[in-house]
Amino acid sequence: MKTSRRQHDAFTLVELLVVVAIIALLASILLPSLSAAKEMAKVTKAMAELRGIANALEYYAEENEAYPPARTYCETEKWEHFCELPIELVERKWLTAGQPDTKMSANMEDIFNPGHTYKYKAPGWGFHNNGVVPKSVWVPDDFPYDDPDADPQTLAGQSYDNVWGPTDANGEIIPCPINWVIWSMGPRYDPDVGMPPRTPAARCSWYHGIGTDGVIPCIRTTDGQMRMGL
Repeated sequence: MKTSRRQHDAFTLVELLVVVAIIALLASILLPSLSAAKEMAKVTKAMAELRGIANALEYYAEENEAYPPARTYCETEKWEHFCELPIELVERKWLTAGQPDTKMSANMEDIFNPGHTYKYKAPGWGFHNNGVVPKSVWVPDDFPYDDPDADPQTLAGQSYDNVWGPTDANGEIIPCPINWVIWSMGPRYDPDVGMPPRTPAARCSWYHGIGTDGVIPCIRTTDGQMRMGL
């Protein structure tokens, strides 16, 4: 009787395989949902931090009647930190300083690009390798209603620097429709590939939801509007 009961309580090989199959099925159903939820949590965090940086830029502009300059580099030790967040925001205490053992200007790390700050661009005088030069922002002709599915290579637009061009028929500078843009490199950013063409103003370069790549921008337009990508 005891032997018969032990045999009845034990799993058979078939029962064990059925349990394993059920667990595998549940995992295949749940894991994509968990991965999607994790991605959206990161996107939400990035957007919240971009809004915080946007506030810092506006506070700076109120005090200085101008936005801080943009920076780019081609120097070996710094080139990958192109368009880093302005050090002026750190100096004015609007953002905290980056760690001394890193090359980050501010302690605002892009959750999708570890070791780097979120990116910042603004038209006007800026810096390249610490030399003063006009910095431009490329903007689609149909901004902010340009086609999100457009071919970025052929999308019509212009680079505006508010210093040299573009100019109208009378030779007057056409002002950039964007005051500044800050952005996260977004999910699935590949540093070996670089930024998508026409980044970050063109909507075709933006992140469009779970499973896609593209940047997550926050844009301040000259008409006073704040536009978030997605």
